[in-house]
Amino acid sequence: MLSNLRLTNGLALAALLVLACSCASREPRLTGYPPIADLKVEAKPALTVEALASDNALALHDDEVEAWGERGWETVARICRWSVTNGAPLPFRCPKPPPDS
Repeated sequence: MLSNLRLTNGLALAALLVLACSCASREPRLTGYPPIADLKVEAKPALTVEALASDNALALHDDEVEAWGERGWETVARICRWSVTNGAPLPFRCPKPPPDS
C-alpha cells in the first residue's frame, strides 16, 4: 500500500511540474511582418556595353548603383525601426528616419 501512495504522489508531482512549466512567461514575439514593399528585392543595375563605351554612361551607371545601395540601406533601417516598434529587443540602435519622412 505504501508503494502505491508513493507512486500516486510521484505522478501528481510530475503533473504539477509539467503544468508549472507550461505557465512560464515567454519572450514577446513579433506579431506580423514588415511592410511588403520593404521585403521586395530590387535588382542591382546591370552594367551595359554602352556604359563601358562612354564615360558619361559609365558615370550614370555608377550613380544608379549608388542610389540602389542607398535605397537598400534605407529599407534595412525601416525594417529595423519596425522591429523595435513591434517589441524586438535589438542590441543596437536603428538609424533615425530622414527628416522628410
